[in-house]
Amino acid sequence: MGHFRRAPEWDQHADRHTVLHDPVLTVRQLPRSGFVPHRHTRIDHALVFSARTGEYTAWLPPLRPSRTEIIRNRYTAVYEVDMGVHPVHARLALPSSNDALEFEATVELAWQVGDPAVFVRTGHRDVPRLLLNELEQAARPVTRGFSVAKSADAEEKLLRAVTAWGALGHAAGLLVTWTLRLHRDAENVGHQRRIQAIEHAAAERILAERWALEHDVEVDRRTRQQDALHAERVLAQGRHQQKELLQQQRWRAELRQAELEKIDFYQSQLEQGGVRAWALHLSEHPEDSRLVMNSLRDDQVNMIRAKVDMVTRLLSDDGAEGYELAGPKDLALRALSDILNQQLPGTERGPAVPRLPVTEWPPGETAGSVLTAQGEKEVPYEHTEPRQADSAEEYAVGLRPSVPPSRAEMPATRPGLRTGEDR
Repeated sequence: MGHFRRAPEWDQHADRHTVLHDPVLTVRQLPRSGFVPHRHTRIDHALVFSARTGEYTAWLPPLRPSRTEIIRNRYTAVYEVDMGVHPVHARLALPSSNDALEFEATVELAWQVGDPAVFVRTGHRDVPRLLLNELEQAARPVTRGFSVAKSADAEEKLLRAVTAWGALGHAAGLLVTWTLRLHRDAENVGHQRRIQAIEHAAAERILAERWALEHDVEVDRRTRQQDALHAERVLAQGRHQQKELLQQQRWRAELRQAELEKIDFYQSQLEQGGVRAWALHLSEHPEDSRLVMNSLRDDQVNMIRAKVDMVTRLLSDDGAEGYELAGPKDLALRALSDILNQQLPGTERGPAVPRLPVTEWPPGETAGSVLTAQGEKEVPYEHTEPRQADSAEEYAVGLRPSVPPSRAEMPATRPGLRTGEDR
């Protein structure tokens, strides 16, 4: 296609990113002889030619008529129409059942010229206003039947009503896609937000109180559990202490019993004689053997001397009557026999030495008279001192002193009289 020779009658000086309300960018009058090459139109724009008959013919990009076709069809003007997609964002105030309150509608549109010839024929210059007017005409009767509080129901019915209205801008040769959101006005929204904030605060307080109560219950349960565990621990400690106390008492009783048994044992040992007591001490302290032997020797020597002195005094005493000295002499002879038979306690005794028979003399009889078959006869009685041991060791090892005279050597007893042993 050639260039235009004259300047356009209408030119928006728009490029691809210019926000357009009118998609017709330029309008030019055509001479009868066609147009002289002057400049090219854009490849994405459509050309709409008008004839004298009032008919409009559209040439969509990238098609362009030749000069011959322009002259033959007798076109008088040409319209350059933008074929791009243009978005529109707008807000509409729609009435509610209460005239004091209105709905706020948010509209998102995207329009494009679908039939350039139809759009040029309609003569519209503001496409967004055209589309919003159609949308408002379809929406106002719908929203009038709802209160502001029922925006959700009103939006649902509004969408169905607009869809039933038909495609927006179809009569103007436009292709439109749209989205509509309906909500309350700003004041009502603020009020609802304040109510919502109050509800949220109350819900938070209620939830806080509920969780605080549950926390208190949990703390109380935990405290009770700790108290129960502490009580069980104290009870277990008390039982353990009582058990230990009873055990200590049993130990004290056993120790006391052992001490009593030990006292009884030592008492019985001491009652049996000094030699046995010294033997017990020596078994526990063997290092004291020399001390034990010396003590036994001294005790035995002192005892024998004391008994010998007593016997000697009794047998040599002539100041009393015979019958008066019968009992003491008998005891003295018994002591003499014990001295002669003396050995360490706890050792095995040898053959017992017969005791000297002692005759009980009737009153008036002397100690030296005996009754024989021929009659009474005075027999002199020789008093012999017992031989002492050569050393104390003889008594310590259990050696017996010299054997006293046999019974044959002793004077016979008077018939019918009892000896000390018989008594």
